[in-house]
Amino acid sequence: MKALIIGSRVPFPLRDGGAIATYNLLKGLSEQGLSVDFISLNTSKHFIEESIVQKEFSFLNHVETFFINTDIKAIKAFMNLFQSGSYNVDRFTDGRFAEKIQALCDRNQYDIIHFEGLFVAQYLPLIKTPAIKILRQHNIEFKIWQTLASTKKGLKRRYIQLLADRLEQFEKTITPKFDALVSITEADRIDSIQELKFPKISATIPAGIAFAKSVSNTVNPSYLYHIGSMEWMPNMEAMEWFNNDIWPIIEKHSNTAEFFMAGKHMPDRYKQWATSRFHVDGEVESLEQYSANKAILTVPLRSGSGIRIKTIEAMMSGKAVVTTAQGAQGLEIKDGEHCLIANEAQTFAQACIQLLENTELRKHIAQNGQRYAESHFGNEAVSRVWHEFYATLIKQ
Repeated sequence: MKALIIGSRVPFPLRDGGAIATYNLLKGLSEQGLSVDFISLNTSKHFIEESIVQKEFSFLNHVETFFINTDIKAIKAFMNLFQSGSYNVDRFTDGRFAEKIQALCDRNQYDIIHFEGLFVAQYLPLIKTPAIKILRQHNIEFKIWQTLASTKKGLKRRYIQLLADRLEQFEKTITPKFDALVSITEADRIDSIQELKFPKISATIPAGIAFAKSVSNTVNPSYLYHIGSMEWMPNMEAMEWFNNDIWPIIEKHSNTAEFFMAGKHMPDRYKQWATSRFHVDGEVESLEQYSANKAILTVPLRSGSGIRIKTIEAMMSGKAVVTTAQGAQGLEIKDGEHCLIANEAQTFAQACIQLLENTELRKHIAQNGQRYAESHFGNEAVSRVWHEFYATLIKQ
């Protein structure tokens, strides 16, 4: 079986959920014995040198990239107001990338063409091949922007809502053109059938996660943390809520609790939050090393769809998790058994305080979460499901 996977960014280094999900897909399918080719946009924001690409993805049959500048430009964003297209999507558009995809299709007899996410879905109508074409959703993108718009006011709200509306139009137009759709969560799959009107074969396959081995035997039970890419607006919204409304309650109640915040593209204004007990560390070299001595992961998300890769990784490595219902979306985890779930600032803070003060509860949550994550999201098991799904499509 031969597959071509098309990416909107090079999934390396493995410092955010999207990169981890794509990398583990590529790695897992290759280990299942598939011949996997990978072609990806190499964006200005996530640019990776070609020598690193070839080294880190040497397990693939073939890998190549195409540079594209996806930086937000004020003039282009303004001009887009008078056009009908989605500026979110247009930033990933280049006809030369379509030509590179077509050249690969002409040289190879692929069974499957797999598009990783909405921002490369636009290339579907531009290539000619008899292969089966799959879209893998990481999120339903327009819903994220709709939720974000609802949290803003005035002109900012109107502008974000415009982006959401145009993204919705694109998503509803392009998605039904694929032969099959794979969602990371069942909720997104159902929404795709109902709202995106997807009439064909669909499946839910979670993101595969490599088992995380602990790199430290010393965990400080007073250390809470959050790791997430701070270029993603739901993460920014989450940390502003945590800093403004949740942390003051925890800090007032506990004299020993410390919070650690890490992630790439950390806004400078967040560094002003730093105190002797609230640490703003920005991008870190190793997430495993960074989280090793910390006991409790906080996931105060209030928007966004898809699944929380960092949450699963933390659970696998034996961390207790406090999250919102939004942060637990796509994970069939139970409050009080695999994690603690709270949706209001007061209850979220109290959940953190419970874990800080009750060692037995923290260990109970951590152990149950670890067993759940390993049994449901191990990359080898998930990759077998992908292989079987591909095989089923080819037999149709």
